[in-house]
Amino acid sequence: MAAHLMASCYNNLRYRQRLILVAFCLGGFGLMSVYTSHGNKNSLLIGEVEVIASATKSTNSKCSHQKNILFLKTHKCGSTSVYHTILRYGMKKSLSIALPKQGNRWFPKWMLFQRNMVAPFLPDKDRYNIVCHNTRYNKAEIDKTLGKGAVRFSIIRDPVNVFESYYKYYKIENRIRVNLTTFYEDPSHYFYLLLKSKSLDLPARNPMMYDFGLEVSDFDNRTVIEGKLKSIEKEFDLLMIAKHFDESMILLQQLLCCALNDVVGFKINSRFDNLKEIMNDSLKQKIREWNWADQLLYERFHRIFYTKVQRHGTSKMSKAVSQLQREREKYKARCVEGVRVRNIGEMAKTGVSAKILIYNGNSSDHECQLLLNPGALTWNHMSTIDRKE
Repeated sequence: MAAHLMASCYNNLRYRQRLILVAFCLGGFGLMSVYTSHGNKNSLLIGEVEVIASATKSTNSKCSHQKNILFLKTHKCGSTSVYHTILRYGMKKSLSIALPKQGNRWFPKWMLFQRNMVAPFLPDKDRYNIVCHNTRYNKAEIDKTLGKGAVRFSIIRDPVNVFESYYKYYKIENRIRVNLTTFYEDPSHYFYLLLKSKSLDLPARNPMMYDFGLEVSDFDNRTVIEGKLKSIEKEFDLLMIAKHFDESMILLQQLLCCALNDVVGFKINSRFDNLKEIMNDSLKQKIREWNWADQLLYERFHRIFYTKVQRHGTSKMSKAVSQLQREREKYKARCVEGVRVRNIGEMAKTGVSAKILIYNGNSSDHECQLLLNPGALTWNHMSTIDRKE
């Protein structure tokens, strides 16, 4: 029946429209993978899906300004850029932010989130407006922490790129004396070797799904994984896609019902391209197979993201992205006085390593401080915030 329906539609369209409809129908029937077996990317087709977008565009022009927010900050997904945006958003709007205790930059990473992990700026019975630091998703405890009706979103990335970044950042090669290629000759062996050491923030497998609350013991349990994916789809309003960052920020603006300049930001903690490992197709496929729960997450929500862009309207999206980029350049001219390189392994004995770009900002401009280094201002913000908020 599905094949007959697609063939009937197909015969009535021009060539370009046929290509678009085939991709759309295959995705809708669960047959289109985000990647081929050789790891070739499929583009988002911005500007090429007008025939579909016009039929699915949302007609809801009204929205409510969002004050209660969960941003699940996933590891190695470009999440720091979004995290800075949300901190800035919260401080500009005098919202309460749930901070980790003792000035830490993250909540305990081997445990699911708990309300008692939050620094006690507010009484236990009070709710915070924002949770956005690194943690593992735990719906019940998030519900205890945030106000009612909180919007929930996160960001995900191609599992191949996630794991390559993870391997370099946590200096896995130095820990177990094997490079990335050798690791994937026997990933199970090295995975358990690292797991037993308890020296890492997260396991060397399915790091994104682990952040979403999947336990290590369930990494090979398809029933549990499929249930988790359904829960994520039900409980989260948006999963942003790292490779479509600007489009993601436009969808976030729509979700938060905020001004465009509220979601203007720079790429934070981005590595140099020449420091990223070049991987052949065989290695990429091994990474996808080993991290298969993350792969299922990425494929499922890439398709959902694609549909959200269609509903937004691709011409409208293209214009919004251009406007966002222009606003970013304005802030860059106003706030950025230079760029430098920092090896974060030299900052402290962190057990991690990466050379990243750091912006030197205009320290006399408070708006620029919020844009470039909001984390340095959060404790003072929470110390002075109205406790009735």
